[in-house]
Amino acid sequence: MTDAELDRLAALIAAALRSEIARPTDALARTASPRAASSRPSFDVTATTWLPVPVRPELAARPSEPPVWSGASQQLESSTERGGSGSRFRAPIGETAAALSAAAAGKGAPVETARTGRVVFAGRARPSNAKPFDVRIGVSNRHLHLSPAHVRALFGKAETTSARPLNQPGQYAASETVDVVGPKGRIDRVRIVGPARGETQLEIAASDARMLGVDPPLAASGSLAGSIGGVTLVGPAGSVALTAGVIIAARHLHLGVDDGRALGLRDGDRLDVRCGAGARSTTFHDVLVRAGSGHRTELHLDGDEAYAAGVRSGDTATVLAWRGGGSSARRPLVTEREVQQLARAGRPLPAGALLTPSARDRAVALGLIPR
Repeated sequence: MTDAELDRLAALIAAALRSEIARPTDALARTASPRAASSRPSFDVTATTWLPVPVRPELAARPSEPPVWSGASQQLESSTERGGSGSRFRAPIGETAAALSAAAAGKGAPVETARTGRVVFAGRARPSNAKPFDVRIGVSNRHLHLSPAHVRALFGKAETTSARPLNQPGQYAASETVDVVGPKGRIDRVRIVGPARGETQLEIAASDARMLGVDPPLAASGSLAGSIGGVTLVGPAGSVALTAGVIIAARHLHLGVDDGRALGLRDGDRLDVRCGAGARSTTFHDVLVRAGSGHRTELHLDGDEAYAAGVRSGDTATVLAWRGGGSSARRPLVTEREVQQLARAGRPLPAGALLTPSARDRAVALGLIPR
């Protein structure tokens, strides 16, 4: 601005202040005489200002999409921060805030996967010129992987019988099923996926867990370190009470070697994947990549996730973004309710966990952390 413009702006501000000081309050204005009112100096700032008044443009309504200026349409999860020798991916801001609020209210995700504040993902970011790509969806309903010892205990033979091959190489849906009995309910005819594995693993959805009356953690298939038991498998030749092996399987993308090489993705990477169309379309974050020679490219969702997005096996999903999995581990946020659940189960606090103030007090009282 020039000196003349600055002087004019200062004069306008001074005049406006003098007008505000001279203007009486509403109560005084009602009791003041007409003559006094007429003698009061008047000054209309809007009439003399030389600055344009901003006007918000009116946008045409769109039935299924939020306005372009609304927070709902901003791709916050794709924001990056520059620093050091490369770019780093920030955790989705909106999703992080919602997860923190839910966890603080005792309604958040399991301890092992609860999001925390401003988490920064290190690793390679999705190239700016990379395009989204589509993958096939496979809905993975509740199923059971059995160890050889449990196959013999439940069916009296060494191996289950293949009813049909599955899309993943070497796996099949078995002819045999088992009944699963929990503290509050049971689920009959749960399908077995063969061949036998080193450890028995029951993969169920969150709604199945509520039906059975158990609270398993969310975990990658095969990662049973934090799994729970509490259910009994009933077969035609006997029964097995599980003390571990029950999980809610985290959504994941199986990726073949050739596809992984072509797309630049590696085992352990994390994806943002949009599923469904229209009002029920849903973007799932932190989808784990399981890549290697024993995989065929397919996105696996459990029944609850597929129902929420309105998709079924054979539909197509779109991978929107990804980040490297080398440093994607997050410090879990632990609430007071989760501290009580860990204490009842005789389990320690997760390594590096962040505790809410009430959770810390409860953990001290229960002896999970020293006073």
